[in-house]
Amino acid sequence: MEPSDFSTHRVLLVGAKTHALLLMRDVMNIAGIGKIVYAEKGARALELLGMEHFNAVLFEHDLEKIDGLAFAKAARRGDAVLNPMIPIFAFAERARRRDVETARDLGVTDVLTTPISPRTITSKLKAAAENPRAFIVGREFFGPDRRSKSRGPYYGADRRTRAARKTKMDLTLL
Repeated sequence: MEPSDFSTHRVLLVGAKTHALLLMRDVMNIAGIGKIVYAEKGARALELLGMEHFNAVLFEHDLEKIDGLAFAKAARRGDAVLNPMIPIFAFAERARRRDVETARDLGVTDVLTTPISPRTITSKLKAAAENPRAFIVGREFFGPDRRSKSRGPYYGADRRTRAARKTKMDLTLL
């Protein structure tokens, strides 16, 4: 993968000021991220997502420090958020399978575990920007397609709809 220029990228970093968060900020600086905006609380992060455009969001997935999963759900379904299809990455010191599945079910793009290298950050941001996954809209779910490979069309009673990339959704119908 060739190096990309992330000097124009704006990334929102959400979480309590901990050692892990400070390390994440340093890793993103090494990766060449142009602007890193910090929010300690999920509510403040949602305000920022409603006022400014960001290329991605990284939040600390530690429920003791911040209710990250509630933040992820609100970022996907919030009316005031400018881009509900923004790539949202959770990072954690360790992630059990059920933590990853829960985050995925709430619309998180990917879960990253420490140690996280600048190469990992840049590859995830590049993949999200150049090859975004289709978004699924359903009664209980709004987020990137959780399937890793295509399985063909589904013709059941509860058919979900796919949303085009980078479009504004009317989530009031759900």
